Amino acid sequence: MKLLHISDWHLGRVTYNEPRAVDHDVVLAETIDIAHRAKPDLIVHSGDLFDHARPSHVDMSRAITALQELASVAPVVVVCGNHDSPSLFRVFSQILGPGSRIHLVDAPRDPRDGGVLRFPMEDGSVARLAVLPFVNANRIVDAFEDPDSWRAAYAERVGRMERALAAELLRDFDDRRDIAIFAAHLHVGGANFAGSERPVHASDYYATTTDELPAVAYAAFGHIHKPQKLPGKGVTGRYAGSPIQLDFGEAGERKSVVLADLQPGRPAVVDTIDLSGGRPLCKLEGTLDDLRGIVSSVGRALCQVAVHTETHQPALAELVHDLLPDAVVLQVTEVRADQRLEVLSPAAGAVDAEPGMRELFRDFLTEVGTSKVGAERVMETFGRVLTAVEEQQPIELPEKALLTAPLEADRTTKEVPR
Repeated sequence: MKLLHISDWHLGRVTYNEPRAVDHDVVLAETIDIAHRAKPDLIVHSGDLFDHARPSHVDMSRAITALQELASVAPVVVVCGNHDSPSLFRVFSQILGPGSRIHLVDAPRDPRDGGVLRFPMEDGSVARLAVLPFVNANRIVDAFEDPDSWRAAYAERVGRMERALAAELLRDFDDRRDIAIFAAHLHVGGANFAGSERPVHASDYYATTTDELPAVAYAAFGHIHKPQKLPGKGVTGRYAGSPIQLDFGEAGERKSVVLADLQPGRPAVVDTIDLSGGRPLCKLEGTLDDLRGIVSSVGRALCQVAVHTETHQPALAELVHDLLPDAVVLQVTEVRADQRLEVLSPAAGAVDAEPGMRELFRDFLTEVGTSKVGAERVMETFGRVLTAVEEQQPIELPEKALLTAPLEADRTTKEVPR
């Protein structure tokens, strides 16, 4: 059987106020064309169909239309990514109906109740697909977890889910007939980031390993935008990556989809098929004369431009736009020689060292006209408070006793003997 692996469309993406719909239309058409030519038996989208949880109706229509085009070739499975809305996936599934060839997996499911999907092939083989959508660290997953296990480390929680899915995926497995596949939207430690992933969900806290993945013919992963093999030994799989350069961290990347030839009992044959990637992202830096020399190579790229000038150049943005008529100039930054900061040596820095908090506070007391005796007393108290804060110790001030003493004395005089 042939598996087409796609991922991380991020429909609705806007890069520096520039909508990317034009680029998405190009790569979606390319993806559909690849599907018609390659004729895969199964198509897996490994998450982040949309760029945010509340996409516009135009982007929802774009997504469903593209998925339906792909489903005319083969069944399509989409796992929910961290940018996607599980609720929206459930609504789509309800509208599409149980007979649809588009399977939207909104949340991690019980291995025996939707966590492992089966697709009979025309040649008699059966594709077994375990699915694991994005797992939020702050939410318990009812299908796998009880409250006692929820406080475990994120990687341990995910590993427990992978083991449970593996047990069902490989139950009564016949390697003469069955093909095991795993699809997930996860961050695997060791993967190379593109720089445009959502930082909170691509941190070390969310890092998982491939140690608990079952022995599958292919693992289709989403979440990391840079196309690459899965980290770790013994796992055949890839991050398909995003189909367009979503942000400048992806500038220069070649985008692609994955086509895997999977046969029972045989190693997978994995190939990548290049996409145009839509309009490229490009960072340009130099003088106006430098820019004039590279105009022909920029084309229709989306550009960040840093222009070096001796002094302020009036109407610089307009000049850059005129130089790059076919490009979309997203940002123009002027780098002025007359505002360049001098790098100080350690010796110079020591001479002109910045005053500390105590010096600044003493200067403040002088400016507001505090008497010498009063200033010294205030400085002494300020010094004790500052030291306690710096050493993370409780603040002990003798003056606190003066605040409560009159109250204690007053309370004593008002006590009535029994």
